[in-house]
Amino acid sequence: MIVNKEQIMRVIIEYQAQEIKFQFYSATTIAGISNTELATYESIIPNNTLIATYVHRPDIKFNAIELIQSEWKDIAYFSLNGEVICKRSGYGQPMISRNDELFIQSEYKMSIEEELRAQKTGREIISSDLTEKGAGDLMSDYSAYWNQYKKENNL
Repeated sequence: MIVNKEQIMRVIIEYQAQEIKFQFYSATTIAGISNTELATYESIIPNNTLIATYVHRPDIKFNAIELIQSEWKDIAYFSLNGEVICKRSGYGQPMISRNDELFIQSEYKMSIEEELRAQKTGREIISSDLTEKGAGDLMSDYSAYWNQYKKENNL
């Protein structure tokens, strides 16, 4: 599946307890001299943070979400705990998922996101009628979320 920047940002936020790395294409690739040459150093988003940096230069820090929004087309791949989760075959190509399950949002999370977006913009959400399967999926996702929340908060 093709991954867009909103999906990778969601994964970064959801998995911020894990190490995320990404690498930019080199300046020669961006200039059109090469098609697949990568920058020398890999960028890292350390555990439990949303600040991007370099292993060799921890003094350089950027907001990871803002960086991805502005430099999306120049990023070659993303990895989660050392495993590549999405990658481009070359500069200008779409970002392709290596693990579709990470990027597919559950019905419950999607409905929550739509509700929050509507509250922020002052718009009304018109929901279509749920099928029995859709309602079951929604409740199943909520149940999984609630069990995880109870476990994390010792309830």
